[in-house]
Amino acid sequence: MSNFNQVWDSHTPNLASVVRDCQQLPSVRAIAYYIVLYNIGHAMPDPDQSCSALLIDKNVDVFATAICETMPRFSQAVIYSQLVYALSPSMQQVAENVIGLLSKLIGTQPTRLSLAHVEITNRLTSITATASLQSIALSTFQGQELETALVQRNASTLERIWIESTTPLALVALVRLSSQPLEVCTYPRLLHFVAEWSHGQRDPDGWQPPVNPFPRLKTLTCRGFFPYTLPVVLAECQTHLCHLDIELDAVFLAALDQANVLAKGAFAKLSYLSLSWLNHAHARPYNRNSLFYKSLDLCQNTHTLCLRWMKLANITQLVAKVQFPQMLHNLDMPFTMLNIDQAIAILCACPQALKANLSLADIGAGSGKGMPAPGLLMRYQNKYTGCAARTKYLGLQSWSCRSTRRAAEFCVLLVDVIPSIARVCISPEWHATQHGFLKDVDMARKRSVYNNHPHLHSVELLSSKCW
Repeated sequence: MSNFNQVWDSHTPNLASVVRDCQQLPSVRAIAYYIVLYNIGHAMPDPDQSCSALLIDKNVDVFATAICETMPRFSQAVIYSQLVYALSPSMQQVAENVIGLLSKLIGTQPTRLSLAHVEITNRLTSITATASLQSIALSTFQGQELETALVQRNASTLERIWIESTTPLALVALVRLSSQPLEVCTYPRLLHFVAEWSHGQRDPDGWQPPVNPFPRLKTLTCRGFFPYTLPVVLAECQTHLCHLDIELDAVFLAALDQANVLAKGAFAKLSYLSLSWLNHAHARPYNRNSLFYKSLDLCQNTHTLCLRWMKLANITQLVAKVQFPQMLHNLDMPFTMLNIDQAIAILCACPQALKANLSLADIGAGSGKGMPAPGLLMRYQNKYTGCAARTKYLGLQSWSCRSTRRAAEFCVLLVDVIPSIARVCISPEWHATQHGFLKDVDMARKRSVYNNHPHLHSVELLSSKCW
């Protein structure tokens, strides 16, 4: 960063000369800028040279020219900025001046722009006023005026919006024209809209778009409070939506039910579906299974079904009464705790699912705390002889057992009962107990009840994301 505040000449290496040394790179399409200033502990002493705004402006121009000459076809810019504490005043000024000139570093007509913890300035919004952006990604989007203006100025060309750490009010502001507050800002070409972690409350009396702002949407993901509470937004996406991943609360679900938005077969083109409760821990007993039924009604042509954080009641009896779609190949049930009977019942109920991601629970208080007895394991082996499941890839998202050894025992038993399983992936999120779990799996496979079961030793065991 401080290099921009120094005199650049032909005898001293600088950022621009380093870029020019690369000669021509015509195949480069994207550039990532990492604005990270390391300063651990106390403030650094002031450098000898004070901050010169004119010098920084000149050097950024030279650097931008070098980028354009060396990589003439780049149109995608990713900018990461890390907040820095205890900087000296002069270094803080240098950082602020460089960040303020980012507009010069993203090209004249960028098509893709990703900003992580970057303060959006008037200069940055003005350079994108020609509506060239096809994709934009923003972190910590709180609906500030300039951020909203940056997105809305490119509404006619945007095909993808990705937003992280936001609020329902900020997302509503994206589709509300600031110049005409009662008018909707429409995104006619938008195909993918992703909002991660929409937190905070909605305004129950606030403005809502009376028409769908996204007439061509194919992917809709919103983790947290869904901002557009009028059913029209989802209703007018029914014919073309392919990927739906939203969290629901009782009020929003009631509005959708009243408008018959989630009727059976309503979303004919869905290939991915995930419906979950917004406050999953507070789902009332009488509606525990309601989203399960709605999900199956909607996923008639779905390849991937996600049942996240569901507290299902009477699972074994439940799955015996329903029919999973024939096209379902991937079943994702993270943090929906299943004991081995329930897991087998679900996998047998959808034998066409080749890939499953589960969370494993213990089998009950009366089964002890240590290793399951050989007699118990043999009863399971006999009970599920000829299991219809054809799962090939099993992901273990999490487990809730009295010990790591018990979790490993039930994992091995599940693989033994379903011999089609060829690979087991342990989620890396559980790295604290992962080493012990893998060791316990190896020990469990050597128990006498698994003698003459060679397929257990050919199963691949990995530590990676199965999904």
